[in-house]
Amino acid sequence: MTQLNCIIIDDERKDRENLRILLDSYCPNINIIGEAYDRDSIYEVLKGNNPDLVFMDIQLGAIAVFDILKDLKEINFKIVFVTAYDKYAIQGYQYDAIDYLLKPVDPKKMIRVIDKITRVSNKKTSDEHQIENLRTFYNKTFETSRISITDSKGIHVVKTADILYCVSDGNYTTFMMQDGREIVISKNLKHFETKLDSYDFLRIHKSYLINLNHIDFLIKEQGGYVTMRNGKSLPVSRNSKKELYKKMNLL
Repeated sequence: MTQLNCIIIDDERKDRENLRILLDSYCPNINIIGEAYDRDSIYEVLKGNNPDLVFMDIQLGAIAVFDILKDLKEINFKIVFVTAYDKYAIQGYQYDAIDYLLKPVDPKKMIRVIDKITRVSNKKTSDEHQIENLRTFYNKTFETSRISITDSKGIHVVKTADILYCVSDGNYTTFMMQDGREIVISKNLKHFETKLDSYDFLRIHKSYLINLNHIDFLIKEQGGYVTMRNGKSLPVSRNSKKELYKKMNLL
C-alpha cells in the first residue's frame, strides 16, 4: 500500500488530536509528519516538509483557509478539507471537490477518502481551479451571510458564522460572538430564531439559540448538553433533543 506523508491543519487542538488518533488507528499507510493551527505555523510546517496529503480545516479562527492557500507559491500536495459546515461540504461535492470530511469525522468515510486518493492518482498536485471554485462558494455562502442587529448605540452588521449562540433574557437577547463580544438587543429570542432559521441555527432550549457549526461536544447524559467552541455548556431541552440529533445526523 502506498505510504502518504500527511500534515494536519486545524486551529482546535482537540480536533487535531482526534484526527491523528483516527488516522493512526484506521489508516496505517498515513504517516503524520506535522501539524499546524494558524497562518504562521502553516507556512512553517509546509516550508520544512514535503507532504503528499494535507488535512485542512476550512475555518481557522477568523481566517478562511483559502486566504492562506492563495498566498502559497505552489500547491504540490493533495488536500482533504475538514469542515463542520455541512452545507458547504455538500456544495463542494457538487463541484467535484478534491475531497472533504465532515466533523465529527466518521472513520468509514475517512477510510474511503484515503483509499480514493491512493487509488485514483499517484500525482501530488491538487487542482487549483477546484480550490478556487470552493473558495468562491465559501465566500458567497458564509463570508457574505450577514444580518443587522440594532442596539442602543446603533446598528451592528455581523457575519452569521461569527455568532456562537444567543441567550434569552425576557424581552432582551444577548449575542455571544466568536471574538468574545456580547451584544445585547432589545428583542426577544423568538424574533432571532425566525431570522436565523436558514443559517444553521437551532433553538435547543427556551433560553438558547445556537449556531450548530460551533458545537464542540455533545453530552447525551444528564438530560443532554452541548459544549460550544468558547467552552460554555448549554442545556438541551427534551423537546429539542430529537431535532438536534437529526441535524447532527445522530438518529
